[in-house]
Amino acid sequence: MNALWSSRPADTPDRPNEEAASDPADSKPDAPASTPQTHPPKRPQLQRNQQPQAPSPAVLLAPAAPPMISSPLPATGNSNSNDSNHMNNQNDSNTSSNNATAGNPPPSPSQGQGPQQQLHYQQQQQQQQQQQQQQQQQQQQQQQQQQQQQQQQQQQQQPPPPPDSSLSLAQLRRIVTEFPRTEPIAYDYVYADTDSLAEEIDEWFMYNFWQWVRLNAANRAFHSAWGRLSILPTPASISTPDASPVPQGWDEVDDACRRRFVEGTLLEGVKSGDKIARSEAVGALVYLVLGRWTETVKGTGAGVVEGKVRSAATTAQLEAMKEGVRLLGACGGIEVVWDALRGCFELFWADELPQNVQMAAEELIHLMTIIYMAIQEALDDPEGMAEVREKLLALNPSLMCFMLHVTAKLRWDDTGALPQPQIFLLFWKSILLVFGGSKEIAETKAATSETEGENVKETITASPLDYHVFRQEITSKYPAYIPPQPLIPLEAEQTSLLPQLPNHPTRNNGSNGILPGPPGQSGGASILHQPVHIATPAPSPPPSPGPGGKGGKKQNYQTNQNFPFMYPPLDATSNSAGGKGGAGLQDLLVGRKWEGSDVPASILEAGELFSKRVRMTRATRQLWREREEFLKFDRGWNGADEDIADELDLSSLTLEEKEELGLAKPASESRRPSAPEVDYGPRGVDHRTKQRLDAIEEFYKEALPHLQSLVIVLLKQIVAIATNLVSPATANGPQGNGPASARPNGGHGQNAPNGVNGAQKGEPSSPLDADVDDLRSREITAKAVTGIMILLLKWLKLSHVLKFEYMTQLLLDSNYLPLALKLFALHDIQQVVESKTDRLEHSFFYFCGSRAGVIPHPNVPNPTSTEFEEDGSEDDAAPPPIRRRRSPPTTADPADNNTNNTPPDAPAPPTSDHQSSSPPTRPEVDELGYPVNPLPTEPITDFSRRNFFSLINYLRVMQKICKHKAHRNLLLVQYKSSNILRKALKVPQQELRLYTLKLFKNQVPYCGRKWRQSNMRVITAVYLHCRPELRDEWLAGSDIDAEVEEALPLEQALRSLTHWFNLRRYPDKVAGEFREAMKEEQDFFVRELEKAELLGWMTGGDMMMMGDGAGEEGGRPGEWEHDAGGGAWG
Repeated sequence: MNALWSSRPADTPDRPNEEAASDPADSKPDAPASTPQTHPPKRPQLQRNQQPQAPSPAVLLAPAAPPMISSPLPATGNSNSNDSNHMNNQNDSNTSSNNATAGNPPPSPSQGQGPQQQLHYQQQQQQQQQQQQQQQQQQQQQQQQQQQQQQQQQQQQQPPPPPDSSLSLAQLRRIVTEFPRTEPIAYDYVYADTDSLAEEIDEWFMYNFWQWVRLNAANRAFHSAWGRLSILPTPASISTPDASPVPQGWDEVDDACRRRFVEGTLLEGVKSGDKIARSEAVGALVYLVLGRWTETVKGTGAGVVEGKVRSAATTAQLEAMKEGVRLLGACGGIEVVWDALRGCFELFWADELPQNVQMAAEELIHLMTIIYMAIQEALDDPEGMAEVREKLLALNPSLMCFMLHVTAKLRWDDTGALPQPQIFLLFWKSILLVFGGSKEIAETKAATSETEGENVKETITASPLDYHVFRQEITSKYPAYIPPQPLIPLEAEQTSLLPQLPNHPTRNNGSNGILPGPPGQSGGASILHQPVHIATPAPSPPPSPGPGGKGGKKQNYQTNQNFPFMYPPLDATSNSAGGKGGAGLQDLLVGRKWEGSDVPASILEAGELFSKRVRMTRATRQLWREREEFLKFDRGWNGADEDIADELDLSSLTLEEKEELGLAKPASESRRPSAPEVDYGPRGVDHRTKQRLDAIEEFYKEALPHLQSLVIVLLKQIVAIATNLVSPATANGPQGNGPASARPNGGHGQNAPNGVNGAQKGEPSSPLDADVDDLRSREITAKAVTGIMILLLKWLKLSHVLKFEYMTQLLLDSNYLPLALKLFALHDIQQVVESKTDRLEHSFFYFCGSRAGVIPHPNVPNPTSTEFEEDGSEDDAAPPPIRRRRSPPTTADPADNNTNNTPPDAPAPPTSDHQSSSPPTRPEVDELGYPVNPLPTEPITDFSRRNFFSLINYLRVMQKICKHKAHRNLLLVQYKSSNILRKALKVPQQELRLYTLKLFKNQVPYCGRKWRQSNMRVITAVYLHCRPELRDEWLAGSDIDAEVEEALPLEQALRSLTHWFNLRRYPDKVAGEFREAMKEEQDFFVRELEKAELLGWMTGGDMMMMGDGAGEEGGRPGEWEHDAGGGAWG
């Protein structure tokens, strides 16, 4: 311990006070202080960023100096001297603290302090020293943070340093042009299966006066039935028997009372045989499922009266609709209504119509309305209406199958008593309910796909057939290279997955070479497999000299590209390229080794890349399987022996002999037809997906005999629409021209004139309202018809590709392609999109609001009020009807101001600026999608979403019919569809342009060079927007002549395979003559014997048998036998 107090570090700088305290003998007593010392001496200050020096052990053990307390007595001497013996401990500690602060060494332990006090003293000094160090560290951290903040502020204020390699102005412009630009949205439309619930319900109701009469009758029927059964006893009436019962409303009673009313009154009335009681009960149910509008509609928005909204529906009424449908399903009413609906349809299918057709038609439309509302609510909220959904799916007969029969029977309906738009809508919604929409299609496609967990759309892929053609081309040029094996074993000369027709020889692709092969061989295979080949390429013979002499064009001598690269021979390095293959013998014969492989690295890379990108789709696998089965059947390899056993007489065989031959089967097993196998994909699927696939199989089995009638009925509606377009249309129709259809935001919208001579909204409607209703009905029918076609095509393809092919064949044979092209030719696409046939004041929800008293009642047409409105005159000079209110200031063109008494030659009154300015132009783009006219700053919201949906579906159905079908694409070229479809590219809508470009891509290979030169912008748009494939030869086809030549045979082969598929899997649904024809062609040996009989190989035996038969009948046996023998053997 004494050593610790003896000295200080050697590197500590000398200070005067330390020199004085170092030698006690030389120290002198301090001078007496005149004033007491109240502050400790100051410690040496550290400069900024100066590290403190290492303290001595004495400093480490010295405590901090406390503040000095003033004393009245002056100091008598130095505190470090040995003469001071009368001071107390406090004065000693204070004195030592002052000396330590002043830099003097602390006293030694021998200076009167004990060991415990000394230890306590050292601990205190250590704690104080730690506190000082922590304070210094905190100060240093604060200083560092301040410095960092200052540096960050300086960096923010200073400009960024220039990059190492600065961009030039040209490079910057190129980067900006290559940066993907966000295309502006012109129309606020997204393609979807259905629209909002309110708009789908509005489309169910037509603009018909008698329809509102039926709805009013349904309202009265409900309140009448409720009034008879809702007189419930109240507590007051029980306590006072004389008091009369008080009727209660629907919202005031409990659920049990409502269920009792629906089950005991309404549903029993539907089952009743009394027509009047059944009609009232059905009407009350209609009022219930439509939301009880007189009770639930309490108010409406301000935009409804002004006509600024798309629908006048209220949330309360929509919730009441859902509760009404849920209550009907809980009471078992869906099954009751379904049975009544089927019985009502049977009345119209009878040989004679019912006596009261009007009452039967009203009951039918009411029952269809109830089922439609149940389906629509189940589609809108699948989870909340799960019980209703399950009951709809469990109907017997199936909802889909029955509506299929109803729609197909319209082919033979000439009465026009059935509501066709409602039938199409109900069939369409049934498909969406049972099968599902686009979301369910994507889920089922992912569950049944061949590759799991891979997004094929993000990868450029190739089909197995494309890879097969690629292999044939590579091996014909490089025989030394054997690419990886394909997924399906295709033959060398095969160019399609379809079986070749027996009467169509394969086209010889190598016929233009020097040594054309035999007619039965293909030029696409390797030349090494041919019996004769040339080892080195030879130049083609020079062409004949032209007549120009020296002035003629210089002749070109080119090497024939049909010959492969045969030199140099193979070496050992070729084994890494897949092996030598069939050319290994040539390597042994030559016996010379060359350095380096003869297969270029690019070819090796192409083969590996192509083989890794091949994707076997579900449709390809199904088509290949059916092709193999068809070839086995055609060659007699797997004939059905049961049919032959049924024709044999097995009565002489015993039961044991039949069991040995395997012919003894129970009658139930032998007569029971085997159910078609449902393809669930390579992996297992969930229960819901399995239900969908089973439902599609059941639907196709039931629809097969009626599918052609269904297609004819659907296309008859398209014919009616196209025929109506030829006749002059009204100004508000799709072909109307004028400012109303030219405005980017939908023109006048709800303020557009509704009647003849510009009758305004709210005035008595003119006969033109009937035309508007007809146009709207045709639009709704087109929407439902196209929705049915596109959904059936998609789901049938998911089930089996040949079901899809059969549907497309029916559409093709029914002239769908010319009909759809006629629609696009007669339509002005932009006017159709911007036309508005919906009238808010005639909609269903507007009617509900007006009946509830929250919306001003519009002046709807009343056919019984006047007769001159119905007796429309064809004279254009007839005066306009007298208006009941003053017309607002007109904003029409000055040419329309001649309706006043102003003479025609009088000067026109001055117009304001906004009246004289022309309306905004339509949004229009060119082939590449660049705007021709300025697009609106905000997306257009007032347009016909219904027409958008129908136009896109027309194109999608055409694409599904013509995709990868050369014969059908040639029909598009023959119809000159490119000039017709070009108009659809002008509309700035993504789906409409995409499917139009896909149709262009299909027919580009079959168009001439002149067409391609004049339509390069369309071809560029195809490259930009259509998803490419790994083998895209649609612009520069390798062998177009061969494709054109094989187009019709491939179409015939596809039809043969489809027909055989239907005959094999659904024999009871196909006509009997086709089954007999297939049974006759099934036995291979019978056909061969018939051919031999025709050649006369067994003429003698046959004639002998014929002679024996003639002898039995009384003829001359020897004559026929002699003639036959002489004729056969000479």
